[in-house]
Amino acid sequence: MRPSSLAGHAVELIEILQNDSRPADQLIDAFFRRRRYLGSHDRRELAESAYGILRHLRRLQFHIGKVKPDTVNHPAWLYAAYKLHIEKISREKLQAYALPLLSPEIIGLATSDLTDLGLQDLGLRTSFPDWLVSKLQKQLGESETERLLEAMNQAPPLTIRVNTLKTTRENCLQELRKRGYECNPTHLSPDGIHLAKRTNLFSLDLFRDGWFELQDEGSQIISLLVDPKPAWRVADVCAGGGGKTLHLAALMKNRGEIWAFDVAPSRLENLRKRTPRCGSHNVRIQLLQPNEMPQNLLGEMDAILIDAPCSGTGVFRRNPDAKWKISPAQVQEMAAKQKQIINHYAPLLKPGGRLVYATCSLLAEENVEVVQAFLNGHPDFHPASAATILQRCQLAHLAKEHCLHLLPHRHGTDGFFAAILDRGSLH
Repeated sequence: MRPSSLAGHAVELIEILQNDSRPADQLIDAFFRRRRYLGSHDRRELAESAYGILRHLRRLQFHIGKVKPDTVNHPAWLYAAYKLHIEKISREKLQAYALPLLSPEIIGLATSDLTDLGLQDLGLRTSFPDWLVSKLQKQLGESETERLLEAMNQAPPLTIRVNTLKTTRENCLQELRKRGYECNPTHLSPDGIHLAKRTNLFSLDLFRDGWFELQDEGSQIISLLVDPKPAWRVADVCAGGGGKTLHLAALMKNRGEIWAFDVAPSRLENLRKRTPRCGSHNVRIQLLQPNEMPQNLLGEMDAILIDAPCSGTGVFRRNPDAKWKISPAQVQEMAAKQKQIINHYAPLLKPGGRLVYATCSLLAEENVEVVQAFLNGHPDFHPASAATILQRCQLAHLAKEHCLHLLPHRHGTDGFFAAILDRGSLH
């Protein structure tokens, strides 16, 4: 596709992202489905440009504002700024894209830099909201926050989890390589594989046969913390699409019983479709109404996984549009909801059972503060050693007391938090 045509499609896509509040990945997928004529190279370049603009939006707007302040949100200007400042193409090469910018405007945009305030402003330099930068600096310090934000502006790796109900990681690696895929085992998860290039794996015979699922390496480690035994009864109370549910089924070797609960019918319907392909026979799927409690299961669960809905600040690598949609007030609302959820579902756990609370948030108010508030109100629960469980996979170094903090710049995973709590036995 000619550069001018590619630019036209990019500008159209950016405008859609600006005017539709749905997640960017859904909008980009829908954009491509309506334009089947686009080749794989063009789709990849358009998607990379769209995600790149979302990742670096604030910085790009700063550059545009120095030249023409009333166009900081204009799709063509954002695309031009992205090409010049992120992809680092020349002014001369940009001319081939036939964007509606005058030559003096292109020169001004190309020569703009982050001077004065920009050099000191971490939020501007890394394109993150100031309120989020401030919270992270208080938690991690300035230097580590900068490394974290820079890592979250990188595209995440394409990671799969091997379904050990169907095959082994070694077999899956061998078969993928036979099909021409460059791939390697993950460093942390014993069931994960990184693929070197982003590609559509859903049409692959191995996927159709249930050999693997797409799942971030950090997400895989959350399931390992539950450490379910084959005969256990386990509840995944915010199951969503069921990625961790299916992992738990594999860890339990298709024995025992897993209850997958959620309040969203569409998410559970996705899990219903995935379960047969993965060969998971021990999963029981149940739709709950908000605040509904499965009374027949009170005190019956050996383990509960609460993968609570959250701000998603740990997965901005995948969802860069979300960092411009979340606010401090929404984080507070999420924290209140998380406290309600853990209080609501904890009674499902039997005495002596294990509760794992997890989020894909980086923020203490959604993580350690939620857990501490729960412990303060539930003296029958106490922290358990995360290192003891993770040591079985040689991952004890990831744990700090009863908690796990995974961070993109440290571990190469999405950002995750988890805490392990045990319920005291009856005497």
